[in-house]
Amino acid sequence: MMSRFLFLFLSQCIICLGQEVVYLNSFGYPIVDLNAYPAEFIKVTTQKNGVIQSFTYNLDTVKVEHSTVLTDENGEKISERILGYYPNGEMKFNKRIDYAKDEFKETNYYEDGSLKSEIISSSMEILSETYYGVDGVVIDKPLIEDPEPKGGKKSWNNFLVANLQYPVEARSERAEGTVILAFDLDEEGAIVNPQVANPEQVHPALAAEALRILLIYPENWNPKKINGIPVPSEMKIPIRFKLS
Repeated sequence: MMSRFLFLFLSQCIICLGQEVVYLNSFGYPIVDLNAYPAEFIKVTTQKNGVIQSFTYNLDTVKVEHSTVLTDENGEKISERILGYYPNGEMKFNKRIDYAKDEFKETNYYEDGSLKSEIISSSMEILSETYYGVDGVVIDKPLIEDPEPKGGKKSWNNFLVANLQYPVEARSERAEGTVILAFDLDEEGAIVNPQVANPEQVHPALAAEALRILLIYPENWNPKKINGIPVPSEMKIPIRFKLS
């Protein structure tokens, strides 16, 4: 409790210094009404001389992510580095993006700090990738099968067309937007704990309808698989509402 109070106090000091402070929910989306939607993270951003620094912390002041963006005189991105951290403080990933050269390098780590993988790409084409076991020995690239609805995207889209309704309240207010649904999938592909990830960015009626449609989906998904073995996974999917 004390750490949360201290952190809120520090955030007010940061605001006084002219830096931007944004509260985020558990899915990383901004929230304003802290009474309706509890904050899980706080993001502090500063900008000076073409350098944009962002630090994301949890409410116990543990650093979760740090990004540094270099921009040109027009505000366009030149390069970016994103660092992610485990709860124990060890680095989780290091991503470097060169926008001018369209190059990307990602280095991932195990929670004990040992190297997990290195991936280098250019113009969306992978140039090299190396994977390591927990003992540091090079291993084969894991075969990952992404989760998807039974029948694939076409089946899911057909289900939306047949069942999704534009709420009368939202239509009368000319409300549009994209609802981001977040949920877990277990090893069987069952949907667990579905939620709206961006509740303050969309009309409540649109959020409710998107959540309803997910809850009535009659089948399990095809679960994520690593080397042929089903594993739990986290999902985010968009449902777009647009008036004709």
